[in-house]
Amino acid sequence: MEFLKTYKVALTPLSPIHIGCGEDFEPTNYVIDAEQKLLYGFDPSRAALPENLAEQLGCLGESGNWLRVQTFFRDNSGYFKPLAYVLMPVASGVAHDYKTKIGRTANVEADGKQVLNQLSIERATHSHNTPYIPGSSLKGALRTALMDKLNDGKRVIVDREQNIDERKQSVVLAKRLLNGDFATSPLRLLKIGDLMPGDWLGREVLYAVNRYKRPKVDQQNGQQKAPRGVVARKECIQTGQYRALAGEVTVQNLNGKGITSGEKRNVPNSQPDIAQIAKDSNAYHLPRLKEELNQMDKTGLVNPDWKRAMEALLKEGGQLDKRLKAGQALLVRLGRYGGAESKTLTEVADIKIMGKQGQPPKYLPKTTTYWLAAQTAEDQKHLIPFGWALVEIDPQDDLPELKTWCEAQSKTRPDMREKYANLASERAKAEQEAAQQKAEREVKLASERQVAENQAKAETERQARLAELSDAGRQIERYKENCARREQAIQGRKGKPYGSDYQEAKKLADAARAVEDWSAAEKQAAAEAIEHWLPRLETLEVKEARKKLKLSELKGGAEG
Repeated sequence: MEFLKTYKVALTPLSPIHIGCGEDFEPTNYVIDAEQKLLYGFDPSRAALPENLAEQLGCLGESGNWLRVQTFFRDNSGYFKPLAYVLMPVASGVAHDYKTKIGRTANVEADGKQVLNQLSIERATHSHNTPYIPGSSLKGALRTALMDKLNDGKRVIVDREQNIDERKQSVVLAKRLLNGDFATSPLRLLKIGDLMPGDWLGREVLYAVNRYKRPKVDQQNGQQKAPRGVVARKECIQTGQYRALAGEVTVQNLNGKGITSGEKRNVPNSQPDIAQIAKDSNAYHLPRLKEELNQMDKTGLVNPDWKRAMEALLKEGGQLDKRLKAGQALLVRLGRYGGAESKTLTEVADIKIMGKQGQPPKYLPKTTTYWLAAQTAEDQKHLIPFGWALVEIDPQDDLPELKTWCEAQSKTRPDMREKYANLASERAKAEQEAAQQKAEREVKLASERQVAENQAKAETERQARLAELSDAGRQIERYKENCARREQAIQGRKGKPYGSDYQEAKKLADAARAVEDWSAAEKQAAAEAIEHWLPRLETLEVKEARKKLKLSELKGGAEG
Protein backbone atom coordinates (compact mmCIF):
# COMPACT_ATOMS: atom_id res chain seq x y z
CA MET A 1 0.00 0.00 0.00
CA GLU A 2 1.34 3.43 -0.91
CA PHE A 3 2.69 5.62 1.90
CA LEU A 4 0.61 8.66 0.95
CA LYS A 5 -2.81 8.63 -0.67
CA THR A 6 -4.10 11.92 -2.09
CA TYR A 7 -7.73 12.60 -2.89
CA LYS A 8 -9.20 15.44 -4.88
CA VAL A 9 -12.13 17.14 -3.18
CA ALA A 10 -14.70 19.62 -4.50
CA LEU A 11 -16.91 21.83 -2.32
CA THR A 12 -20.38 23.16 -3.17
CA PRO A 13 -21.80 25.82 -0.78
CA LEU A 14 -25.33 24.83 0.21
CA SER A 15 -25.83 28.03 2.20
CA PRO A 16 -23.82 31.27 2.61
CA ILE A 17 -20.40 30.67 4.16
CA HIS A 18 -18.54 33.30 6.18
CA ILE A 19 -15.12 32.49 7.62
CA GLY A 20 -13.70 35.71 9.01
CA CYS A 21 -10.16 36.99 8.76
CA GLY A 22 -10.16 39.93 11.19
CA GLU A 23 -10.36 42.56 8.44
CA ASP A 24 -13.23 44.91 7.68
CA PHE A 25 -14.41 47.02 4.79
CA GLU A 26 -14.93 50.54 6.15
CA PRO A 27 -16.77 53.48 4.51
CA THR A 28 -13.34 54.92 3.69
CA ASN A 29 -12.34 51.98 1.48
CA TYR A 30 -15.64 51.05 -0.08
CA VAL A 31 -18.63 52.71 -1.69
CA ILE A 32 -21.98 51.16 -2.58
CA ASP A 33 -24.01 51.87 -5.67
CA ALA A 34 -27.41 51.72 -3.95
CA GLU A 35 -29.35 51.43 -7.21
CA GLN A 36 -27.37 48.47 -8.55
CA LYS A 37 -26.73 47.07 -5.04
CA LEU A 38 -23.00 46.72 -5.73
CA LEU A 39 -20.06 47.26 -3.41
CA TYR A 40 -16.79 48.64 -4.76
CA GLY A 41 -13.79 47.96 -2.50
CA PHE A 42 -10.65 50.01 -3.19
CA ASP A 43 -7.41 51.45 -1.87
CA PRO A 44 -8.12 55.20 -1.47
CA SER A 45 -4.43 56.09 -1.79
CA ARG A 46 -4.49 55.02 -5.46
CA ALA A 47 -7.16 57.51 -6.51
CA ALA A 48 -6.04 60.30 -8.85
CA LEU A 49 -8.06 63.11 -7.29
CA PRO A 50 -7.99 66.67 -8.64
CA GLU A 51 -5.84 68.96 -6.51
CA ASN A 52 -8.80 70.70 -4.87
CA LEU A 53 -10.42 67.38 -3.84
CA ALA A 54 -7.11 65.95 -2.64
CA GLU A 55 -6.60 69.02 -0.46
CA GLN A 56 -10.20 68.78 0.80
CA LEU A 57 -9.78 65.12 1.79
CA GLY A 58 -6.50 65.90 3.54
CA CYS A 59 -8.14 68.69 5.55
CA LEU A 60 -11.06 66.43 6.50
CA GLY A 61 -8.67 63.73 7.67
CA GLU A 62 -6.74 66.19 9.81
CA SER A 63 -9.93 67.57 11.31
CA GLY A 64 -11.14 64.11 12.34
CA ASN A 65 -14.65 64.85 11.07
CA TRP A 66 -15.46 61.29 10.06
CA LEU A 67 -19.05 62.06 9.14
CA ARG A 68 -17.84 64.41 6.41
CA VAL A 69 -15.10 61.95 5.45
CA GLN A 70 -17.74 59.26 4.85
CA THR A 71 -19.80 61.72 2.82
CA PHE A 72 -16.73 62.72 0.80
CA PHE A 73 -16.16 59.17 -0.41
CA ARG A 74 -19.84 58.72 -1.26
CA ASP A 75 -20.10 62.04 -3.10
CA ASN A 76 -16.89 61.48 -5.06
CA SER A 77 -17.38 57.77 -5.72
CA GLY A 78 -16.73 58.27 -9.44
CA TYR A 79 -13.03 58.72 -8.72
CA PHE A 80 -12.84 55.55 -6.58
CA LYS A 81 -15.10 53.01 -8.35
CA PRO A 82 -12.78 52.39 -11.33
CA LEU A 83 -9.96 51.49 -8.91
CA ALA A 84 -11.97 48.77 -7.16
CA TYR A 85 -10.19 45.48 -6.54
CA VAL A 86 -13.41 43.96 -5.14
CA LEU A 87 -16.82 44.20 -6.79
CA MET A 88 -19.71 42.24 -5.32
CA PRO A 89 -23.47 42.43 -4.79
CA VAL A 90 -24.88 43.45 -1.43
CA ALA A 91 -28.15 42.66 0.29
CA SER A 92 -30.96 45.13 -0.40
CA GLY A 93 -30.95 46.27 3.22
CA VAL A 94 -27.20 46.90 3.17
CA ALA A 95 -27.60 49.09 0.08
CA HIS A 96 -30.45 50.99 1.76
CA ASP A 97 -28.40 51.50 4.94
CA TYR A 98 -25.53 52.97 2.96
CA LYS A 99 -27.83 55.34 1.08
CA THR A 100 -29.65 56.60 4.18
CA LYS A 101 -27.08 56.39 6.98
CA ILE A 102 -23.71 57.29 5.48
CA GLY A 103 -22.40 60.53 6.93
CA ARG A 104 -25.13 60.68 9.58
CA THR A 105 -25.04 60.08 13.32
CA ALA A 106 -26.74 57.03 14.79
CA ASN A 107 -27.55 59.04 17.93
CA VAL A 108 -26.21 61.79 20.18
CA GLU A 109 -25.20 60.90 23.72
CA ALA A 110 -26.12 62.95 26.78
CA ASP A 111 -22.76 64.75 26.73
CA GLY A 112 -23.34 65.80 23.12
CA LYS A 113 -20.94 63.27 21.64
CA GLN A 114 -22.03 62.04 18.22
CA VAL A 115 -22.18 58.27 17.68
CA LEU A 116 -21.47 57.28 14.08
CA ASN A 117 -23.41 54.61 12.23
CA GLN A 118 -21.27 51.48 12.25
CA LEU A 119 -21.22 50.53 8.58
CA SER A 120 -18.24 48.20 8.65
CA ILE A 121 -18.43 44.90 6.74
CA GLU A 122 -16.53 41.87 8.00
CA ARG A 123 -14.36 40.41 5.27
CA ALA A 124 -14.10 36.71 4.49
CA THR A 125 -10.79 34.88 4.62
CA HIS A 126 -9.25 35.66 1.25
CA SER A 127 -6.21 35.27 -0.96
CA HIS A 128 -5.55 38.01 -3.51
CA ASN A 129 -8.95 39.43 -2.48
CA THR A 130 -10.81 36.23 -3.41
CA PRO A 131 -12.41 34.17 -0.61
CA TYR A 132 -11.39 30.55 -0.01
CA ILE A 133 -11.96 27.80 2.57
CA PRO A 134 -8.95 27.18 4.83
CA GLY A 135 -8.09 23.51 5.17
CA SER A 136 -8.02 24.01 8.94
CA SER A 137 -11.74 24.94 8.91
CA LEU A 138 -12.67 21.72 7.12
CA LYS A 139 -10.41 19.66 9.34
CA GLY A 140 -11.97 21.24 12.42
CA ALA A 141 -15.42 20.12 11.30
CA LEU A 142 -14.16 16.56 10.70
CA ARG A 143 -12.40 16.57 14.06
CA THR A 144 -15.65 17.41 15.86
CA ALA A 145 -17.48 14.62 14.00
CA LEU A 146 -14.75 12.10 14.87
CA MET A 147 -14.74 13.08 18.55
CA ASP A 148 -18.53 12.80 18.65
CA LYS A 149 -18.31 9.27 17.28
CA LEU A 150 -15.60 8.26 19.76
CA ASN A 151 -17.50 9.75 22.69
CA ASP A 152 -20.65 7.86 21.63
CA GLY A 153 -23.02 10.10 23.58
CA LYS A 154 -21.28 9.58 26.94
CA ARG A 155 -21.53 12.28 29.55
CA VAL A 156 -18.35 14.19 30.21
CA ILE A 157 -15.96 13.55 33.07
CA VAL A 158 -16.25 15.91 36.02
CA ASP A 159 -13.68 15.14 38.75
CA ARG A 160 -13.46 17.98 41.23
CA GLU A 161 -10.63 16.34 43.18
CA GLN A 162 -8.50 16.14 40.03
CA ASN A 163 -9.75 19.55 38.91
CA ILE A 164 -11.09 18.06 35.67
CA ASP A 165 -14.22 19.41 34.02
CA GLU A 166 -14.37 18.33 30.38
CA ARG A 167 -17.35 20.61 29.79
CA LYS A 168 -15.04 23.61 29.99
CA GLN A 169 -11.73 21.95 29.13
CA SER A 170 -12.02 20.88 25.50
CA VAL A 171 -8.30 20.06 25.37
CA VAL A 172 -8.74 17.47 28.13
CA LEU A 173 -11.74 15.96 26.32
CA ALA A 174 -9.91 15.85 22.99
CA LYS A 175 -6.87 14.23 24.57
CA ARG A 176 -9.00 11.45 26.06
CA LEU A 177 -11.02 10.78 22.92
CA LEU A 178 -8.20 11.07 20.39
CA ASN A 179 -5.83 8.84 22.32
CA GLY A 180 -3.41 11.53 23.41
CA ASP A 181 -2.09 14.78 22.00
CA PHE A 182 -1.46 15.77 18.38
CA ALA A 183 1.54 13.46 18.06
CA THR A 184 -0.63 10.42 18.79
CA SER A 185 -3.99 11.50 17.37
CA PRO A 186 -5.10 9.72 14.18
CA LEU A 187 -5.87 13.16 12.76
CA ARG A 188 -2.13 13.79 12.47
CA LEU A 189 -2.25 11.44 9.47
CA LEU A 190 -4.87 13.55 7.72
CA LYS A 191 -3.57 16.57 5.78
CA ILE A 192 -6.18 18.91 4.29
CA GLY A 193 -5.11 21.67 1.94
CA ASP A 194 -6.93 24.94 1.47
CA LEU A 195 -9.92 24.76 -0.85
CA MET A 196 -9.39 27.38 -3.53
CA PRO A 197 -11.80 28.68 -6.19
CA GLY A 198 -11.33 28.04 -9.89
CA ASP A 199 -11.59 30.88 -12.37
CA TRP A 200 -14.57 32.39 -10.56
CA LEU A 201 -16.23 32.49 -7.15
CA GLY A 202 -19.38 34.43 -6.35
CA ARG A 203 -19.61 36.30 -3.07
CA GLU A 204 -21.98 38.84 -1.56
CA VAL A 205 -22.58 40.96 1.53
CA LEU A 206 -25.40 39.70 3.75
CA TYR A 207 -26.72 40.51 7.18
CA ALA A 208 -26.09 38.12 10.04
CA VAL A 209 -29.19 38.46 12.21
CA ASN A 210 -30.01 36.83 15.53
CA ARG A 211 -33.43 35.22 16.01
CA TYR A 212 -35.00 33.35 18.91
CA LYS A 213 -35.55 29.62 18.41
CA ARG A 214 -38.73 29.95 20.43
CA PRO A 215 -40.34 33.17 19.20
CA LYS A 216 -41.05 35.91 21.73
CA VAL A 217 -43.87 38.20 20.73
CA ASP A 218 -44.04 41.91 21.52
CA GLN A 219 -47.40 42.38 23.23
CA GLN A 220 -47.74 45.94 21.92
CA ASN A 221 -47.37 45.31 18.18
CA GLY A 222 -47.69 41.54 17.88
CA GLN A 223 -44.30 41.28 16.13
CA GLN A 224 -41.65 38.75 17.03
CA LYS A 225 -38.95 40.16 19.26
CA ALA A 226 -35.33 39.99 18.14
CA PRO A 227 -32.52 39.29 20.62
CA ARG A 228 -30.41 42.22 21.66
CA GLY A 229 -27.17 42.71 19.82
CA VAL A 230 -25.58 44.45 16.89
CA VAL A 231 -26.68 43.39 13.43
CA ALA A 232 -23.55 42.40 11.52
CA ARG A 233 -22.69 42.61 7.84
CA LYS A 234 -20.65 39.76 6.38
CA GLU A 235 -18.82 39.07 3.15
CA CYS A 236 -19.99 35.56 2.26
CA ILE A 237 -19.34 32.91 -0.34
CA GLN A 238 -22.63 32.65 -2.22
CA THR A 239 -24.78 29.59 -1.90
CA GLY A 240 -25.44 27.24 -4.82
CA GLN A 241 -22.14 27.30 -6.74
CA TYR A 242 -21.52 23.85 -8.17
CA ARG A 243 -18.11 22.47 -7.13
CA ALA A 244 -16.89 26.05 -6.82
CA LEU A 245 -13.87 25.28 -4.62
CA ALA A 246 -11.34 22.46 -4.91
CA GLY A 247 -8.46 21.09 -2.89
CA GLU A 248 -6.66 17.95 -1.81
CA VAL A 249 -6.81 15.63 1.18
CA THR A 250 -3.77 13.47 1.86
CA VAL A 251 -3.87 10.41 4.12
CA GLN A 252 -0.63 8.97 5.45
CA ASN A 253 -0.43 5.18 5.69
CA LEU A 254 1.60 3.62 8.54
CA ASN A 255 1.12 0.04 7.28
CA GLY A 256 -0.22 -0.98 10.69
CA LYS A 257 3.04 -0.34 12.54
CA GLY A 258 1.72 2.16 15.05
CA ILE A 259 4.04 4.87 16.40
CA THR A 260 6.35 5.47 19.31
CA SER A 261 5.91 8.61 21.38
CA GLY A 262 6.87 10.08 24.74
CA GLU A 263 8.56 7.52 26.99
CA LYS A 264 8.64 4.99 24.13
CA ARG A 265 5.02 4.06 24.81
CA ASN A 266 3.63 2.10 21.91
CA VAL A 267 0.41 3.85 20.86
CA PRO A 268 -2.03 1.77 18.78
CA ASN A 269 -2.41 3.09 15.28
CA SER A 270 -5.82 4.33 14.20
CA GLN A 271 -5.47 4.55 10.46
CA PRO A 272 -7.80 7.17 8.89
CA ASP A 273 -10.05 5.91 6.13
CA ILE A 274 -11.39 8.66 3.88
CA ALA A 275 -14.75 6.95 3.25
CA GLN A 276 -15.25 6.33 6.97
CA ILE A 277 -14.32 9.95 7.73
CA ALA A 278 -17.05 11.03 5.32
CA LYS A 279 -19.59 8.70 6.93
CA ASP A 280 -18.68 9.95 10.42
CA SER A 281 -19.12 13.54 9.26
CA ASN A 282 -22.51 12.72 7.77
CA ALA A 283 -23.60 10.88 10.91
CA TYR A 284 -22.81 14.03 12.90
CA HIS A 285 -23.94 16.80 10.55
CA LEU A 286 -26.93 15.39 8.67
CA PRO A 287 -29.21 14.99 11.74
CA ARG A 288 -28.30 18.49 12.83
CA LEU A 289 -29.22 19.95 9.45
CA LYS A 290 -32.56 18.13 9.41
CA GLU A 291 -33.35 19.17 12.97
CA GLU A 292 -32.48 22.77 12.18
CA LEU A 293 -34.72 22.75 9.11
CA ASN A 294 -37.56 21.29 11.16
CA GLN A 295 -37.20 23.76 14.02
CA MET A 296 -36.90 26.82 11.77
CA ASP A 297 -39.89 25.66 9.75
CA LYS A 298 -41.99 25.65 12.92
CA THR A 299 -41.05 29.25 13.66
CA GLY A 300 -41.49 30.34 10.04
CA LEU A 301 -37.96 31.75 9.89
CA VAL A 302 -36.43 29.65 7.14
CA ASN A 303 -36.63 30.63 3.49
CA PRO A 304 -39.20 28.13 2.14
CA ASP A 305 -37.57 27.81 -1.28
CA TRP A 306 -34.19 26.98 0.27
CA LYS A 307 -35.77 24.50 2.69
CA ARG A 308 -37.57 22.68 -0.14
CA ALA A 309 -34.37 22.55 -2.18
CA MET A 310 -32.40 21.02 0.73
CA GLU A 311 -35.08 18.44 1.39
CA ALA A 312 -35.17 17.51 -2.29
CA LEU A 313 -31.39 17.15 -2.48
CA LEU A 314 -31.23 15.03 0.67
CA LYS A 315 -34.25 12.82 -0.06
CA GLU A 316 -33.94 9.13 0.73
CA GLY A 317 -32.58 7.21 -2.27
CA GLY A 318 -31.66 10.34 -4.18
CA GLN A 319 -28.38 10.95 -6.02
CA LEU A 320 -26.80 12.80 -3.12
CA ASP A 321 -28.14 10.42 -0.48
CA LYS A 322 -26.43 7.48 -2.21
CA ARG A 323 -23.05 9.22 -2.26
CA LEU A 324 -23.36 10.33 1.36
CA LYS A 325 -24.09 6.76 2.46
CA ALA A 326 -21.23 5.39 0.35
CA GLY A 327 -18.75 7.81 1.92
CA GLN A 328 -18.12 9.48 -1.45
CA ALA A 329 -19.38 12.84 -0.20
CA LEU A 330 -19.75 14.49 3.17
CA LEU A 331 -21.86 17.20 4.70
CA VAL A 332 -20.04 19.80 6.83
CA ARG A 333 -20.74 23.09 8.54
CA LEU A 334 -18.11 25.79 8.35
CA GLY A 335 -17.53 29.20 9.84
CA ARG A 336 -18.27 31.12 13.00
CA TYR A 337 -22.00 31.44 12.41
CA GLY A 338 -22.59 27.73 11.99
CA GLY A 339 -24.10 27.52 15.47
CA ALA A 340 -22.61 26.13 18.65
CA GLU A 341 -24.49 22.83 18.28
CA SER A 342 -22.46 22.11 15.13
CA LYS A 343 -19.22 22.43 17.09
CA THR A 344 -20.07 20.48 20.23
CA LEU A 345 -20.54 16.81 21.02
CA THR A 346 -23.84 15.03 21.55
CA GLU A 347 -24.84 15.07 25.25
CA VAL A 348 -21.72 17.11 26.05
CA ALA A 349 -22.66 20.64 24.99
CA ASP A 350 -22.53 23.18 27.80
CA ILE A 351 -23.08 26.42 25.92
CA LYS A 352 -22.69 29.76 27.66
CA ILE A 353 -25.82 31.89 27.26
CA MET A 354 -25.42 35.51 28.28
CA GLY A 355 -28.23 36.92 30.42
CA LYS A 356 -29.53 40.44 30.76
CA GLN A 357 -27.19 43.13 32.01
CA GLY A 358 -26.24 42.48 35.60
CA GLN A 359 -27.37 38.85 35.54
CA PRO A 360 -24.99 35.85 35.46
CA PRO A 361 -24.75 33.70 32.30
CA LYS A 362 -26.46 30.32 31.97
CA TYR A 363 -24.97 27.07 30.67
CA LEU A 364 -27.37 25.12 28.49
CA PRO A 365 -27.11 22.07 26.18
CA LYS A 366 -28.44 24.15 23.25
CA THR A 367 -28.41 27.75 22.17
CA THR A 368 -31.58 29.81 22.44
CA THR A 369 -31.04 31.72 19.19
CA TYR A 370 -29.98 31.26 15.58
CA TRP A 371 -27.58 33.39 13.58
CA LEU A 372 -29.05 33.54 10.08
CA ALA A 373 -28.28 35.15 6.74
CA ALA A 374 -30.73 37.86 5.68
CA GLN A 375 -31.34 40.45 3.00
CA THR A 376 -32.69 42.98 5.51
CA ALA A 377 -32.10 43.44 9.22
CA GLU A 378 -35.83 43.11 9.97
CA ASP A 379 -36.58 39.96 7.93
CA GLN A 380 -38.39 37.19 9.82
CA LYS A 381 -39.49 34.88 6.99
CA HIS A 382 -36.79 34.38 4.35
CA LEU A 383 -33.68 33.49 6.36
CA ILE A 384 -31.00 30.93 5.60
CA PRO A 385 -28.58 29.32 8.07
CA PHE A 386 -24.88 29.93 7.58
CA GLY A 387 -22.14 27.50 6.74
CA TRP A 388 -23.60 24.34 5.20
CA ALA A 389 -21.49 22.78 2.44
CA LEU A 390 -21.15 19.54 0.51
CA VAL A 391 -17.67 18.11 -0.06
CA GLU A 392 -17.26 15.41 -2.73
CA ILE A 393 -14.30 13.04 -2.72
CA ASP A 394 -12.66 12.36 -6.10
CA PRO A 395 -15.86 13.29 -7.96
CA GLN A 396 -16.04 11.57 -11.34
CA ASP A 397 -19.59 11.99 -12.56
CA ASP A 398 -21.89 14.96 -12.13
CA LEU A 399 -24.67 15.18 -9.58
CA PRO A 400 -27.41 16.42 -11.96
CA GLU A 401 -29.90 17.33 -9.23
CA LEU A 402 -27.31 19.39 -7.36
CA LYS A 403 -26.02 20.97 -10.56
CA THR A 404 -29.53 21.93 -11.71
CA TRP A 405 -30.26 23.57 -8.36
CA CYS A 406 -26.99 25.52 -8.51
CA GLU A 407 -27.73 26.70 -12.04
CA ALA A 408 -31.14 27.94 -10.89
CA GLN A 409 -29.45 29.96 -8.12
CA SER A 410 -27.12 31.65 -10.59
CA LYS A 411 -30.04 32.86 -12.72
CA THR A 412 -31.34 35.01 -9.86
CA ARG A 413 -28.05 36.90 -9.52
CA PRO A 414 -26.42 39.70 -11.52
CA ASP A 415 -23.83 38.66 -14.11
CA MET A 416 -20.75 39.69 -12.17
CA ARG A 417 -18.37 38.50 -14.88
CA GLU A 418 -19.84 41.10 -17.21
CA LYS A 419 -19.67 43.76 -14.51
CA TYR A 420 -16.02 42.93 -13.82
CA ALA A 421 -15.33 43.23 -17.55
CA ASN A 422 -16.98 46.66 -17.56
CA LEU A 423 -15.01 47.60 -14.47
CA ALA A 424 -11.76 46.59 -16.19
CA SER A 425 -12.65 48.90 -19.08
CA GLU A 426 -13.43 51.76 -16.69
CA ARG A 427 -10.22 51.08 -14.78
CA ALA A 428 -8.17 51.23 -17.98
CA LYS A 429 -9.81 54.55 -18.84
CA ALA A 430 -9.24 55.89 -15.32
CA GLU A 431 -5.61 54.77 -15.36
CA GLN A 432 -5.12 56.46 -18.74
CA GLU A 433 -6.66 59.68 -17.39
CA ALA A 434 -4.55 59.41 -14.24
CA ALA A 435 -1.41 58.93 -16.35
CA GLN A 436 -2.36 61.94 -18.46
CA GLN A 437 -2.98 64.03 -15.32
CA LYS A 438 0.36 62.91 -13.93
CA ALA A 439 2.13 63.86 -17.16
CA GLU A 440 0.40 67.25 -17.18
CA ARG A 441 1.38 67.82 -13.54
CA GLU A 442 4.96 66.92 -14.33
CA VAL A 443 4.99 69.35 -17.27
CA LYS A 444 3.44 72.02 -15.06
CA LEU A 445 5.97 71.39 -12.30
CA ALA A 446 8.83 71.46 -14.79
CA SER A 447 7.54 74.76 -16.17
CA GLU A 448 7.17 76.16 -12.66
CA ARG A 449 10.69 75.05 -11.80
CA GLN A 450 12.02 76.70 -14.96
CA VAL A 451 10.16 79.94 -14.17
CA ALA A 452 11.51 79.85 -10.61
CA GLU A 453 15.03 79.27 -11.88
CA ASN A 454 14.70 82.14 -14.39
CA GLN A 455 13.36 84.42 -11.69
CA ALA A 456 16.17 83.48 -9.35
CA LYS A 457 18.70 84.09 -12.09
CA ALA A 458 17.11 87.43 -12.97
CA GLU A 459 17.09 88.46 -9.32
CA THR A 460 20.75 87.56 -8.94
CA GLU A 461 21.61 89.61 -12.03
CA ARG A 462 19.45 92.48 -10.74
CA GLN A 463 21.14 92.51 -7.37
CA ALA A 464 24.54 92.47 -9.08
CA ARG A 465 23.52 95.33 -11.33
CA LEU A 466 22.18 97.38 -8.41
CA ALA A 467 25.37 96.75 -6.47
CA GLU A 468 27.39 98.41 -9.24
CA LEU A 469 25.21 101.55 -9.21
CA SER A 470 25.44 104.63 -7.03
CA ASP A 471 22.74 105.41 -4.46
CA ALA A 472 21.10 107.68 -7.03
CA GLY A 473 21.18 104.98 -9.67
CA ARG A 474 19.58 102.46 -7.28
CA GLN A 475 16.74 104.91 -6.46
CA ILE A 476 16.03 105.41 -10.16
CA GLU A 477 16.01 101.61 -10.83
CA ARG A 478 13.69 100.93 -7.92
CA TYR A 479 11.34 103.68 -9.13
CA LYS A 480 11.21 102.04 -12.58
CA GLU A 481 10.57 98.57 -11.06
CA ASN A 482 7.77 99.88 -8.84
CA CYS A 483 6.16 101.67 -11.78
CA ALA A 484 6.31 98.51 -13.90
CA ARG A 485 4.58 96.48 -11.14
CA ARG A 486 1.94 99.21 -10.76
CA GLU A 487 1.21 99.23 -14.48
CA GLN A 488 0.69 95.47 -14.44
CA ALA A 489 -1.61 95.75 -11.43
CA ILE A 490 -3.89 98.52 -12.81
CA GLN A 491 -4.13 96.86 -16.27
CA GLY A 492 -4.77 100.10 -18.18
CA ARG A 493 -7.05 101.68 -15.58
CA LYS A 494 -5.12 104.91 -14.92
CA GLY A 495 -5.50 106.75 -11.66
CA LYS A 496 -6.59 110.38 -11.23
CA PRO A 497 -3.96 113.16 -11.53
CA TYR A 498 -1.76 113.92 -8.55
CA GLY A 499 -2.43 110.63 -6.80
CA SER A 500 0.01 108.24 -5.12
CA ASP A 501 1.95 107.67 -8.33
CA TYR A 502 2.48 111.42 -8.70
CA GLN A 503 3.74 111.55 -5.10
CA GLU A 504 6.31 108.84 -5.83
CA ALA A 505 7.50 110.70 -8.91
CA LYS A 506 7.74 113.95 -6.92
CA LYS A 507 9.80 112.19 -4.26
CA LEU A 508 12.31 111.07 -6.90
CA ALA A 509 12.45 114.52 -8.56
CA ASP A 510 12.95 116.31 -5.21
CA ALA A 511 15.75 113.91 -4.32
CA ALA A 512 17.47 114.53 -7.64
CA ARG A 513 17.43 118.30 -7.05
CA ALA A 514 18.26 118.26 -3.34
CA VAL A 515 21.16 115.81 -3.15
CA GLU A 516 24.43 117.39 -4.25
CA ASP A 517 26.19 114.16 -5.23
CA TRP A 518 23.69 113.34 -7.97
CA SER A 519 25.48 113.66 -11.31
CA ALA A 520 23.96 115.50 -14.27
CA ALA A 521 23.47 112.15 -16.04
CA GLU A 522 21.64 110.70 -13.02
CA LYS A 523 19.37 113.76 -12.81
CA GLN A 524 18.56 113.44 -16.50
CA ALA A 525 17.86 109.70 -16.06
CA ALA A 526 15.47 110.47 -13.21
CA ALA A 527 13.60 113.04 -15.31
CA GLU A 528 13.31 110.68 -18.27
CA ALA A 529 12.01 107.88 -16.03
CA ILE A 530 9.30 110.15 -14.62
CA GLU A 531 8.33 111.41 -18.08
CA HIS A 532 8.01 107.79 -19.26
CA TRP A 533 6.11 106.22 -16.39
CA LEU A 534 3.90 108.85 -14.74
CA PRO A 535 1.58 109.39 -17.76
CA ARG A 536 1.17 105.58 -18.00
CA LEU A 537 -0.13 105.42 -14.45
CA GLU A 538 -2.19 108.60 -14.10
CA THR A 539 -4.28 110.72 -16.47
CA LEU A 540 -1.62 113.39 -16.50
CA GLU A 541 -0.08 114.83 -19.65
CA VAL A 542 3.68 114.69 -20.04
CA LYS A 543 3.85 118.45 -20.56
CA GLU A 544 1.94 119.10 -17.32
CA ALA A 545 4.01 116.59 -15.39
CA ARG A 546 7.22 118.18 -16.71
CA LYS A 547 5.98 121.60 -15.56
CA LYS A 548 4.70 120.56 -12.11
CA LEU A 549 7.80 118.55 -11.22
CA LYS A 550 10.24 121.01 -12.89
CA LEU A 551 11.80 118.20 -14.85
CA SER A 552 13.31 120.63 -17.36
CA GLU A 553 15.59 121.89 -14.58
CA LEU A 554 16.90 118.38 -14.08
CA LYS A 555 17.41 117.92 -17.78
CA GLY A 556 18.80 121.46 -18.20
CA GLY A 557 21.30 120.82 -15.47
CA ALA A 558 22.40 117.81 -17.39
CA GLU A 559 22.78 119.84 -20.53
CA GLY A 560 24.75 122.60 -18.72
